[in-house]
Amino acid sequence: MIFESPRLIARRFDPRDLQPFVAMRNDPDVARFQSWSSFSDADGREFLNWVAPRKPGDIGWFQFALEHKQTGLFAGDCGLRILESDPRLAQIGYTIARAHWNKGYATEVVAALTSYAFASFPFHRITASVDPRNPASCRVLEKAGYVKEAHFRQSEWFKGEWADDVVYARLR
Repeated sequence: MIFESPRLIARRFDPRDLQPFVAMRNDPDVARFQSWSSFSDADGREFLNWVAPRKPGDIGWFQFALEHKQTGLFAGDCGLRILESDPRLAQIGYTIARAHWNKGYATEVVAALTSYAFASFPFHRITASVDPRNPASCRVLEKAGYVKEAHFRQSEWFKGEWADDVVYARLR
């Protein structure tokens, strides 16, 4: 375990996560606002190989597997990116498997990840980028204490069309 929320454990990915991780990423409802459209077993193995040598605190992204404390089931993942341009700045991301939606897990994990990040690293600012067509994700960030700072209109080429991008942030 690296950090935890009341109901979830954030830990390193391991081989047991391959199938539920691939299944989550192949769910069209989960992938709707994410950068991928489909995700193969080979993609999953490549991801596990990519994340295995990384550690929290490395420049770039580190992804945490999320495990439900009571059931031990894979519940999603979250990420922390330390910016290459300035290691006092970070970005977060999160994905919850659809079976765990509407239970408050995303808000829990964003709050716990943010607390962990500020306690473990000398960050001044943590941001999150979200598609405003995903109001549930916007609410997650707001409930976790993030403030909407910007709304960039048609600033991202996303899945064959221009999409808006909203940036939320928290300061130390």
